[in-house]
Amino acid sequence: MQIYLAPLQGLTDWIFRESFNEHIGQFDKTFAPFIRTQNSEFYRPSQCNDILPLHNIHQRPVPQFLGNDKSSFLRFEDLCHEHQYSEVNINLGCPFSRVMDKSMGAGLLSQPEKLANLLDEIFSVTKLNISIKCRLGKNNVSEFEDIIPILNQYPLVEVIIHPRVGTQMYKGDVDYEAFAKYAPLINHPICYNGDISNIFEIQKIKALSPIIQRFMIGRGILKQPFLLSEIRNEVLTSSQKMNMLRNFHLSIIEKCKQKYSGDLHLLNRFVEMWEYHNEAYEDGRKIYKNIKKCNSFAKYEGIVFKAINEFSEH
Repeated sequence: MQIYLAPLQGLTDWIFRESFNEHIGQFDKTFAPFIRTQNSEFYRPSQCNDILPLHNIHQRPVPQFLGNDKSSFLRFEDLCHEHQYSEVNINLGCPFSRVMDKSMGAGLLSQPEKLANLLDEIFSVTKLNISIKCRLGKNNVSEFEDIIPILNQYPLVEVIIHPRVGTQMYKGDVDYEAFAKYAPLINHPICYNGDISNIFEIQKIKALSPIIQRFMIGRGILKQPFLLSEIRNEVLTSSQKMNMLRNFHLSIIEKCKQKYSGDLHLLNRFVEMWEYHNEAYEDGRKIYKNIKKCNSFAKYEGIVFKAINEFSEH
């Protein structure tokens, strides 16, 4: 069984990945948050910094492309070749309306002809190994029936499926039944992604679809940082977990100080992470409230390391 780290904008960037890989555990693969490319230009050039080799020492991620035209993909491919990446991922799952409305991300899933043309153009020129991360449609899961034969035409490394549709965003339940129905119809290795926050979710998915041996975890690893160890049957003492958490947070703090200037930017970054990470702690909601009230970095450090010193799972 292989476990991947999901690409989450603002959360699982190089700072998180390097800190986690060094101090808690290494995934079988990590995926970098998307690099949006439009009209042959990087929409936010700063997104490219996330895949720089100097930022990815412990494990190189799979860069992710968000776009909808050949020239933009070629610009992205040049960037990847420059940094010696051989495998990339195409994002067909981003559910935000400002992305879908531009016929990108999950927005392409309701336009099978446009998607087929894009993949035709990409595979006619690319020298990269390519995987796809997608949802089951933009508006409804029946859209995926037109997507499957398109995916089956190309030599994809794998297809990573989040079994929601784009308009759901991250709300409502994942559609396990639709995933189990469609996964066997795809002629590529399949990875499951969506709402995995404990080992029982993996067991449930494997019971529904025994062919699945690849799982991608995102917010679940923020909520339960030792889930990776649990899946691999690694036994850790409370003391080991406390030390791992302490070193993980020290590393994140050190790297964030390199990236951000001023307490406000640092605190905004940490508040976003603790929205999920608080669930790892018995008194997590209280910790999260206190972090949101922080007006200085010194107070933040006091709250976090007190929580770690008193760490008790629940």
